[in-house]
Amino acid sequence: MLQVLHYILQLLGFHGQNLPLGRQSHAIPVPEVQGFVDPAKFFQEHVIPGQPVVFKGAAKEFPAFQRWSDEYFLSFDESNDWMVQYELGKKETREGGQEPISFAEYIKRYNDEDLYCVTGLPKFLRGDMPIFGPLNCDFVLSKLMDDLVMWFSSGGTKSVWHYDDYENLNCLIKGKKELILANRSELELGHFLREGSFSKVDVDSVDLDSFPGFSEITFYNATIEAGDCVYIPTFWGHVVRSWGRNIAINAWWEIYKTPFECVPSEMTDWGAVSMTTDSDIGKAGEEVIKDTEGARELSGNFRLILWSSQSMRKEGRIPRSEFMAALSDVMDDILDLLERVCGNARDLSEEEWLRVFEQLDANNDEHLDPQEVDLLSSDETLLFIVKQARTVSSHDTDKEEL
Repeated sequence: MLQVLHYILQLLGFHGQNLPLGRQSHAIPVPEVQGFVDPAKFFQEHVIPGQPVVFKGAAKEFPAFQRWSDEYFLSFDESNDWMVQYELGKKETREGGQEPISFAEYIKRYNDEDLYCVTGLPKFLRGDMPIFGPLNCDFVLSKLMDDLVMWFSSGGTKSVWHYDDYENLNCLIKGKKELILANRSELELGHFLREGSFSKVDVDSVDLDSFPGFSEITFYNATIEAGDCVYIPTFWGHVVRSWGRNIAINAWWEIYKTPFECVPSEMTDWGAVSMTTDSDIGKAGEEVIKDTEGARELSGNFRLILWSSQSMRKEGRIPRSEFMAALSDVMDDILDLLERVCGNARDLSEEEWLRVFEQLDANNDEHLDPQEVDLLSSDETLLFIVKQARTVSSHDTDKEEL
């Protein structure tokens, strides 16, 4: 039906040339529910299948919703010492940020300058943010949480077109945002750079001659106001625009698509939660962050490669016979990442890669379906599978020599 609508619009001469990203076709509204749902429902109906949802008014009971004025921020002595990261320019370019400044200095400048604070939520403010209800499980909070990030500006920000290889639950405390999204099954149409998770397309004026894929994408729209939260599934392309004094907090956690029993946590706010990659400046040494990012890039890229393969897009699964073809275009990149993370540059043979396939093919049906790809929920899992393939190959060689 959506393809028919695209075709009709093209016949009528509507191609979306030089329009803002997301206006190339009618965007489907992201489903909305009132308030948060419980963790079991959230993971079963949204996270595991990878379906976005807006939780209307879910953050209105947060202390931050009432308290977070500039005066309140400056009332903390820590604001003078806590360093934050920010970008110069409200239209994101991914060309690097500025030297960190104190939180207090940023607050004094952001209304008069073209600045955008993107930083770890300061610890002295975390007590104002209750743990988001759908994430309130011991397993999630102790094993999967990666980061808690503050997005703070005077409004008018525009992100690049990008995707995240983390799950993302974003709660808007002040202002208004519009999110334009596209299903991860259409990643190949998004013109993402191989060396990054974003595109160089101008989100204000899409040149369809240079970026023709955007004329075929089915877009989704989530327009949220202060107090709303939105779940953005991993690998879903999205661009975010904001209006008015704007503060949002998002929680990133590792991909995990296997059902689990949720035991509610005794923790009540984010101040007590430890993150595996906390973006607070000084939390971890630079080398630790680099190592973590390298490993995350490995598993994230591997999942992305499989998700964006022709077989997955057309048939919804990857047959064994096409597994190597799905990897071929980026095999050098994968091997570079393996060398960086594992410290072993030996190329895997096709036989070894097919053993990787066999370990991923949980139901032994000679195909990888979306759920099996998503079982690569951590870097450790991927590295374990690759090392197992090498170990089995080594044992087979030893037997042949005997």
